[in-house]
Amino acid sequence: MITEIPTSDEFSSAAYAQFDFAWDIVISFMTILDEAGQYIELDKDDQAQFWEAARQRILTSLIIAQQGVELAIKGKLVAFSPYLLLGSPSEWPKDKTGNGIEFSEFKTIDAQDLIKAYNMVSPKPFDTKFVELFERVRKLRNSAMHSVNAKLRISPKEVILIILEAHEHLYPDKSWVMARKEFLFSAPATQVYFDHDHIDGVLVRESWAVFNLLSKSERERFFKVAAGVRKYICPACSYESQKLDGPVPHYAVLDPNTPGSTSLWCFVCNDTHLVSRENCSEETCKGNVISNDDGCCCTCGEQQ
Repeated sequence: MITEIPTSDEFSSAAYAQFDFAWDIVISFMTILDEAGQYIELDKDDQAQFWEAARQRILTSLIIAQQGVELAIKGKLVAFSPYLLLGSPSEWPKDKTGNGIEFSEFKTIDAQDLIKAYNMVSPKPFDTKFVELFERVRKLRNSAMHSVNAKLRISPKEVILIILEAHEHLYPDKSWVMARKEFLFSAPATQVYFDHDHIDGVLVRESWAVFNLLSKSERERFFKVAAGVRKYICPACSYESQKLDGPVPHYAVLDPNTPGSTSLWCFVCNDTHLVSRENCSEETCKGNVISNDDGCCCTCGEQQ
């Protein structure tokens, strides 16, 4: 008898934890570099040395992200049947006590077989682009995990894109930003200090850093922010960011994007904010989108 059989939700929860951990590693280094740049002048050599010092840790984040992808696929397989994960019967452990064997003691199928197994039982197989992503990241992970290759370089942006793309394919009904926010609210520190006041500001700082890291097409794909539209300050995110002396978040867009539109949508707070279409009082600013929440210009940020 097999006991302690995991559920699909348990695998999904474990996968999300790995994604979040990998994201944490990369974001922490990006934040360190951004904060250092506020106090000292960093040239290209300084930044190159910084990322070289962080190289092994970035590789570790890649390994963790790949583990998250594998756990997510296993969770989807378990939704059909947990026994799809079990390897060859010849490799099954023996029940020496007569009380059954815990599921975790069984050797599960190899990572390279996960896609094949899922596509065999699912009426909707994985997209070919996800299969290509999985194979590429699995090979990189093997290179980083099983050997030491001084030439192997993984940039922070590559890890960020791997997480965003994998999440998009595996959990299409939920945005990564909202998933990350949930993790920040349930982080270990919040269980001790019961302090959530800073979390929205942290999310703004992270999102602004990643937003600037991505290309216009990548922003549109992962954050639903169209490439060709003007970006405005989100009043809610700006308020949260100011608590931490953070950046001014220019990533909100008019919704709909029309000359007379009176609402801004923000992908970070995932909310719509009412605005008035009036000319900014600052002579040097050509903006005409004024927040109804705080009376600030959503172009330059000045109080009207």
